[in-house]
Amino acid sequence: MGHLQREEQKRIWLNLELAKKPFHCIEYIVVHEMVHLLERNHNDRFVALMDHFLREWKQLKQELNRLPVSHREWDY
Repeated sequence: MGHLQREEQKRIWLNLELAKKPFHCIEYIVVHEMVHLLERNHNDRFVALMDHFLREWKQLKQELNRLPVSHREWDY
């Protein structure tokens, strides 16, 4: 997944392997990392912010976790 270095840097790092994931799962990852700019920990505030910004995030997280590591589905 992505990785937020030091909170004061306000920088998000994303693994290039994410390009192989379905777009709607990438959206979850980006929102997840952006919420970390507001809340560093996976606490109740983090969950509330995720619920606010991406209502279906729990389902997307489950889908992403079920995908193989090197999932590929290219739609052109």
